[in-house]
Amino acid sequence: MRAAFSIMIFLIILLTQIVAGQEIEKLIPTLSDLEGWKMTAEPKVYIGDNLFDLIDGGADLYLEYGFDRVVTVHYADPALNNIQIEIYEMIDAPSAYGIFSITQQAVEWSKQYGNLSAVKEEYISFWKNKYYVILSWSSRQHLDEPLLAKLANMIAQKIAEKGTYPDLLLGFQVLDPGRKVIFLKGNLALSNFYYFDYRDIFMLREALACNLEGHNRIIVKYPDQSKALEALAGSKQSITSNRRFTDVTMAFQGFSCKDNKGNLILIRQIENYLAILVALDNSISLIPYMDDVTQKIENITGNR
Repeated sequence: MRAAFSIMIFLIILLTQIVAGQEIEKLIPTLSDLEGWKMTAEPKVYIGDNLFDLIDGGADLYLEYGFDRVVTVHYADPALNNIQIEIYEMIDAPSAYGIFSITQQAVEWSKQYGNLSAVKEEYISFWKNKYYVILSWSSRQHLDEPLLAKLANMIAQKIAEKGTYPDLLLGFQVLDPGRKVIFLKGNLALSNFYYFDYRDIFMLREALACNLEGHNRIIVKYPDQSKALEALAGSKQSITSNRRFTDVTMAFQGFSCKDNKGNLILIRQIENYLAILVALDNSISLIPYMDDVTQKIENITGNR
């Protein structure tokens, strides 16, 4: 009886994986939609840790955000352009927003494709629902119509639901693509924005990061105030013992220091948050910006 039950559970899990894999493959443009095109490599699905076989140097970041699976396919159009499509399925829409935001932080964002997109001459990437899509091409020849734009629109239309932004981002009401607010879900993501330590000194599980008016702004949320205080104490101890940082000084509800480039860093605990500001221009004062962040957090928590 127990063996039969175990077999049934295994079959259910296997069926779930197969169905999910079929769903993501349905997002790929078919050759019937692309007259004269051909696939130079059949669609291939990578699940879980198998992502290392596709992107060995960057898989950990995707896994930190909640990677489920990816399908990749290669095409050649009639002009022999080589086109690659990668469609990443994350565990939910906020995770997909997060991986889009951290990997495309250096590119301008728009709403041209999906919910948000980053467009350059040689590639298009966009986020919609729990999917992060990358399209790229090489060996470009003259075409009568934009190549990647056509494919991006086809895939975006196949994704029925838009999905939701991370709750943390909604709370701060920063939905302007021009602000490029990055959603962090761990220390690897933080290190891709600003490097503090290979260790998770801030106990980071969710945070927002952006570049504003000559400084980097990072807001980390914790389950409660005691966790925020614990993270504040632990990060101060770690930074004090790290040679990359100097001039560690007590400050209101936190501390300040300087990094190895001489940039001033100000860290403050506010309710169940840590606010971290890194000055990129030492002619500015971080105090007014920190006071502004404090007011925003107090308004959100209702403790003003």
